[in-house]
Amino acid sequence: MGGDISGDFLAGGGEMGALTRAFDWSSTSVGSPETWPQSLRVTVRLVLTSRHPMFIWWGPELIQFYNDAYRETMGPERHPSALGARGRECWAEIWDIIGPQIEYVMSGKGATWNEDQLVPVTRHGRREDVWWTYSFGPIDLEGKVGGVLVVCRDVTSEHMAREALNLINEELKHRVKNTLAVLSAVAAQTFRDPTSKADLEKYQARLGAFGRAQDLLTASNWAAAPLHDVIGTALAPYRTGEGRFIVSGPPLVVKSRQALALSLALHELATNASKYGALTVAGGCVSITWSAEAQDGESKFVFVWQEIGGPSVSKPVGTGFGSRLISRVLKDDFSGSVDVSYGAAGLTCRLTAPLENLGPSPKST
Repeated sequence: MGGDISGDFLAGGGEMGALTRAFDWSSTSVGSPETWPQSLRVTVRLVLTSRHPMFIWWGPELIQFYNDAYRETMGPERHPSALGARGRECWAEIWDIIGPQIEYVMSGKGATWNEDQLVPVTRHGRREDVWWTYSFGPIDLEGKVGGVLVVCRDVTSEHMAREALNLINEELKHRVKNTLAVLSAVAAQTFRDPTSKADLEKYQARLGAFGRAQDLLTASNWAAAPLHDVIGTALAPYRTGEGRFIVSGPPLVVKSRQALALSLALHELATNASKYGALTVAGGCVSITWSAEAQDGESKFVFVWQEIGGPSVSKPVGTGFGSRLISRVLKDDFSGSVDVSYGAAGLTCRLTAPLENLGPSPKST
């Protein structure tokens, strides 16, 4: 950006290019264009020829420049009067928000970044809530900061869409909870016989596990959920002390159906461990690990529930609902295989599935 662009550096630029050329800059502290420092010329040229909303504050008075793309975000209250105006006077109504950010950059502390930031502005006769994603960056002037370059975007429509989606999800969560409450009430009437009390408790506990998984998925817009969060939510009712669960594995994401299936399976496993397995003794614990492994030339997801320090367990004679859920639902929703073994220290459950069957890779932070 360092070449000599004197002469025609204000050429082009659409409406704002024409207004910038016609403006009497000698009436401002910036002075006439032929006296502008090279860094200002280069930046003005960049702004005028860009199709992305951009803005400049220059010098101690923060004299303003902007382009056609930014002009579209303004109302008649500020366009075209904002061109060549002093920043603090032009934006007095929001100076408490942007003023400290401008000062931060002008004082040489570096650039700023704000994402989905509410900055209300008055346009077309009314004050509007507007959300912006923007950066304030320094413009060099002989080794010091001469001005601020603003690169921004009005993200109000995206923000409002997210808010609407959140409202829909909250309503969905409310309705699901109401449905689960109705199912629980129906079950209470169905299992009125005292001999069915244990079955009722099992049923209601499964509904509770399902409901907690629903809450987790609602928070992620029902797209997918981090595996660690799924496990933490499912095991929350069973964490009776430190060290009872040892959880370890890389950041992975599972699809919504997989999250529900795994939540129910973990509920069954934890319930079994609390009644008959490792969680019935003081020194017992459960190790929950998962990994991505190469097997037969294919990347595999391997999830292991292993009870440690518990009583010896043997394979049950029959298979109840919980056993069928673990072996069938996990297998189907992960398109993998499930192996359950019974040993001297407790039960071990291993799920193996193609890694590609899981949800999208988690975003790095």
